[in-house]
Amino acid sequence: MFEKLLKEQLLKESVNYYTDNFDYHTHTKPIVLKKKVINFAKRFFFSKPILSILLTSGFFYKKILLGNIQNLYKYLEKLDNLYNKLESEESKQLLLKIVAFKVLGYLKVKLPLSKPEFWGGIKKMKSLANKDDKIEVPYKPYNLYLHDLNELGFPIKMYLHSIALFTTYTVNHYQKTVSDKHILKVEEGDVVLDLGGCYGDTALYFAHLVGETGKVYSFEFIPSNQEIWQRNVDLNLNLKDRIELVGNPVWDKSRVKMFYKDSGASSQVSFENSEKYNGTTETVAIDDFVKENNLSSVDFIKTDIEAAEPYAIKGALEIIKKFKPKLAISIYHNMDDFTGIVEQIDELNLGYKFYLQHATIYGSETVLFCEVA
Repeated sequence: MFEKLLKEQLLKESVNYYTDNFDYHTHTKPIVLKKKVINFAKRFFFSKPILSILLTSGFFYKKILLGNIQNLYKYLEKLDNLYNKLESEESKQLLLKIVAFKVLGYLKVKLPLSKPEFWGGIKKMKSLANKDDKIEVPYKPYNLYLHDLNELGFPIKMYLHSIALFTTYTVNHYQKTVSDKHILKVEEGDVVLDLGGCYGDTALYFAHLVGETGKVYSFEFIPSNQEIWQRNVDLNLNLKDRIELVGNPVWDKSRVKMFYKDSGASSQVSFENSEKYNGTTETVAIDDFVKENNLSSVDFIKTDIEAAEPYAIKGALEIIKKFKPKLAISIYHNMDDFTGIVEQIDELNLGYKFYLQHATIYGSETVLFCEVA
């Protein structure tokens, strides 16, 4: 079923040629794929007209391909499973669009956000930045400028890149409109686990939503990220007491030694030491964290932890079964997460319903929302 629908989608999209669909705010230049794309096309496409169009279409943007494009064919059965488990037609159509984008790239496929409002929103967010007040980070294009978000309805100030703020605070990356009467999101009074705190933007976002009776536990273990996280939280005394920093990486087991190279948002981690690593830490499993901190409830779990999601879920099975929290799981890091995490949650037989959200015009920031009806 999914394979047939995908081929129809690819045929429809392949005749396009967009010149206004590249996110130059986030990426510096397109990258050309050659042999890998051709080999994949030969394996996957059985229609000669489609293959002809593909091989003469020009450029394919490498960084949006979430894994090796030549291996996408082996995921078709699992993609079919994901498609069938999605609750809404909107989510199913979004899945087709995302996979088509992985194959054909930005010249051929426009994701739902790619429209004038997207560019206008980024321009608006940039206008809120104080260009005279910034934190320099190793990757210069992404220096963190002080933003005042009051104009957007958030009494929050923070140092961050405008695009990241736009994604969280304007696109509403971590909430999903399920129907006219229901939005899957953090509610007042919720206990939130923010897995992947980085610079504190999502922690502050959730802290605003949970109100005075809620609590946000933000997990971030890279020291340079923690320093900026703390600086941002300290700017917001009205929200500070609602947030607690947890300085451990999340895994399926606690107290496992991990090595890292502190490079800010592009840090590297490993369970095996080498000369390139300059720090050590220990993991924490969510089930252990909840027990040790005597949490009486967990209402919402958000993850963006660089493909460690399956392990984090494995280490949180007890509290998921007990509390049935709403989940917003980043699945864009690789195709195994993209297709496998829905199975991991569904196998618990807790009655979760699944929805997709995508917060960029390129291949990153796909979130799987899960909610027990």
